Amino acid sequence: MDANAESIDNLVDNLKSQGYDLGKIPYILQLNKRDLPNVATVDEMKKLLIRKNPPEPTVEACAPKGIGVFETLKGVAKLVLAELTKSS
Repeated sequence: MDANAESIDNLVDNLKSQGYDLGKIPYILQLNKRDLPNVATVDEMKKLLIRKNPPEPTVEACAPKGIGVFETLKGVAKLVLAELTKSS
């Protein structure tokens, strides 16, 4: 859990150093490795990792099995297209 929180905090800092705000970028929070035993619940992960208000979409995934991967890609594509449409 600590590594996940540190990772998203690093993402926020790295984007900020490049002039970007995570709160203004379309993205989906993919909760991976959901097939492993003793994983944190989705609600616990959301409480720890959600950075937007309203919250960014989340997708449960198991990448090696392909579960949730296409859904994440499709969801991000929709968010990016919606953002581009707003900007036009």
